[in-house]
Amino acid sequence: MDNYDDYPAAEPIPEPQNFHSELMRFLIDHQGMQKTAKSALKQSLYAGSGALAGSLLGGATGGLIGGVVGSIIGYARADDYDGVVSQLSKLNSQQQRFLMMEVKDALMKAGANPAQLQSTAIFRDTILEYAKKDSVRNNIWKACISAASK
Repeated sequence: MDNYDDYPAAEPIPEPQNFHSELMRFLIDHQGMQKTAKSALKQSLYAGSGALAGSLLGGATGGLIGGVVGSIIGYARADDYDGVVSQLSKLNSQQQRFLMMEVKDALMKAGANPAQLQSTAIFRDTILEYAKKDSVRNNIWKACISAASK
């Protein structure tokens, strides 16, 4: 459903803002999504960079110390990632429509059917069900980051 003009329902077309609100609630409240973001950003970037820098400067012991310091920095900087959720909350209608098409596409590729994406209540249940899969969570985050950067 790349175009709302081709929406195959006799009912009024749901506004993307309604689905966007459900997605935002999901991103803020769902522990799995938070875990994915924090693990990927905090642990990979900060801990890895700290371990690399520490290893270059102090060998194996330096790598251990750098990894610990990098993890602490990642923890302290975790609020910066919350800025993405805040930024997504402020998307204009066109950006919201793009984001929701990307999220719905990710859900469809994971096996959801169009009927599961036509009302906000069913959409909420569908996203909760499919986001149990790491690949779906990752694709949803990719769509969010893509929408936030446009």
